[in-house]
Amino acid sequence: MKRPRLVLMLAVTAFPAVSLAATRVSSDSNCPSSDAISQRLLGLLAAGGPTTASAVVRNDTSSMRIQLSTPGEATRERTVPASGDCATRAEKAALIIASWLDAMPVGTLATPGVPPRPLSPAAQAHSSGPDSLDDLEDPSISVSTRALLGAGCFGLVDGKGGSVGLALATGMPHLVERFGWSVEVSWGTSRQMSVGQGAARYWRPTISLAATAEFRTKNWVARPQAAVVLGVLSIDGTGFNSQNLSATTVNWGAAAGVTLARPWRRNEFWLRVEGVAWPQGRAVRSKQLPTGSDTSASFPNWELRSTAGISWGIS
Repeated sequence: MKRPRLVLMLAVTAFPAVSLAATRVSSDSNCPSSDAISQRLLGLLAAGGPTTASAVVRNDTSSMRIQLSTPGEATRERTVPASGDCATRAEKAALIIASWLDAMPVGTLATPGVPPRPLSPAAQAHSSGPDSLDDLEDPSISVSTRALLGAGCFGLVDGKGGSVGLALATGMPHLVERFGWSVEVSWGTSRQMSVGQGAARYWRPTISLAATAEFRTKNWVARPQAAVVLGVLSIDGTGFNSQNLSATTVNWGAAAGVTLARPWRRNEFWLRVEGVAWPQGRAVRSKQLPTGSDTSASFPNWELRSTAGISWGIS
């Protein structure tokens, strides 16, 4: 009686319920889950791939972004449509990871480690149509409408001093593949410059429309951007002997910068550094008494900004 019991115990310990690939796989969703992808890698690669490799799968509403990191090599990345059920997505991700590891043999779809899925009657009726994994050979352009809504604080410096303020931003960073757009509205505190016998305080709230690109590592995102900027320049005279006047004017500018973001679930913390140029020159003029002569001072035609904030995923 002891010998059969011992054999049974050895059999149970020799075959664990769930086997995972040697390559580390992580996913931010349960569809597909990291375990499902890892199990399919076991059927495609010996031992499920090398232990030194790690794969990350991120899921949006309509796309699936797959990254593979291996020592000594550049991180590989690909975005495919998030079509099919969870099992189809897991198989799709595993096939892409296996192809990057240069170890996917011909006919991997029939590998014993990947059990076939029964077809529904509707799928059998359309079996002559394109396969659900055809986008691996003919990838289509990935379009994602996932949006971010964020807020932050900025510091600004120009030729007349410094300022601080608040910024609100929204955008779609993956509208087409890794390219997207963003809109930002900002308002800073006033600055001041001397003009003749008095001084001029000025504010320049802005609204900008930017085109962005995205480059990812395992834990960080870098987004360079170029933008057109609309500024509303408000001036308020102070300290003049005769009369203090105010004025408002609009001018256009251009900006370029880069944002460094740290994703966290569907949200992200970020820091942006950018430069703004105001090619349309603006100046304030004052008439000095009692001589009646004019004196003027030009507003700075450049700014440097640094903004820190947080954005929330809203779709």
